[in-house]
Amino acid sequence: MKKYFFAVLLGAVVMVLLSGCGSKEELALDSKHKELPDFVQNAKAEVQEAYIMAATYPQALASVPCYCGCYEQDGHISNLDCFVDGMDKNNAVTGWDSMGVA
Repeated sequence: MKKYFFAVLLGAVVMVLLSGCGSKEELALDSKHKELPDFVQNAKAEVQEAYIMAATYPQALASVPCYCGCYEQDGHISNLDCFVDGMDKNNAVTGWDSMGVA
């Protein structure tokens, strides 16, 4: 009986651990933002996630300087500028930049 109980307990623990590790949060663009443009929607899933993350957490990207050399050409100051072209006072994206796809 003890062996059976131990096997069931071990199986339950493994299932709980696997279910916790296997769940992946689905990212979705908030409706307050301008719809993602075709150049993002036609890109890889990782690129789409990066644009959604830029819209969701703009303060994180705004704190990272841009080193790709687009400052001279486009005036980019932070990594946020490589994804977002404009935001309103409520931090809703009003325009997207194509540099994040490159």
